Amino acid sequence: MTSTPGHSLDAGLAIRDGWRAFLLSPWSFVGFAVVATILSSLVDLLPGIAGFLATTLIDLWISIGLVRGAWIALDGRKPAFADLAALNGPAIWRLFSSQLVLALLLLPIALIVIGVALTAAEAIQPAARLLNLSFTSDLSDPQQLNVLIPGYQTMVMKLMQSPVALIALLSGWVLGVYVQVNQSFLGFIALLDGRGPITTIRRGFERVKGQWWPVLGLLVLQTIILLIGVLLMVLGLLAAVPLVFCITGAAYRQLFGSDDRADFLKGR
Repeated sequence: MTSTPGHSLDAGLAIRDGWRAFLLSPWSFVGFAVVATILSSLVDLLPGIAGFLATTLIDLWISIGLVRGAWIALDGRKPAFADLAALNGPAIWRLFSSQLVLALLLLPIALIVIGVALTAAEAIQPAARLLNLSFTSDLSDPQQLNVLIPGYQTMVMKLMQSPVALIALLSGWVLGVYVQVNQSFLGFIALLDGRGPITTIRRGFERVKGQWWPVLGLLVLQTIILLIGVLLMVLGLLAAVPLVFCITGAAYRQLFGSDDRADFLKGR
């Protein structure tokens, strides 16, 4: 399997390496995905801030487990369920802090794009009222949904009728895709490289910028894999998600190498 960093990404090789890694221990991956899905469903039932915190921690634990399992398999060893399920406090913090800093960096840009679009469409006040109504409504009540849905439909029509609003939203979408592609390996960098959040984000931009189109192509292929998983119902998706992590790990090894600089596999 690929282990030496190169100057270009071979998406076909990444998919083949990821597939072979997944096949080393498919039932461990699928079993972990089943447990993760059940836990995610349970914590979603928690109300308020407790539910938000529990969901965040579970999502981080799932991502870390799948990265660990993918990395072990890409090293040619069979990951056990315990490998995927193991808790790792330092890794949780590295991943969380990197995701948080990236979100905080993008938030002002998103607010500016939305503000420009709403101003151009003369829809700031209606949007504020609709947002307030959304927060105070019970979304499980069909009658309240029947009030909200027409409001959002009207808002979309206002935005579509303003060329400036459309240009602002399109620009924001293009920027979002650009950042998403450059940060495709954020989780792997944060967990395996062991750097601070800013350096982690910068390293993603620096290494991917020359491979932006191949990485975008790989993301499209991974999306197709996930869609196939959805079409194959629950079991297909439970297999597709770990497979995508394995493919991402294989691509990461092509671009960044196979060194575990943070001693991630040692629980750090």
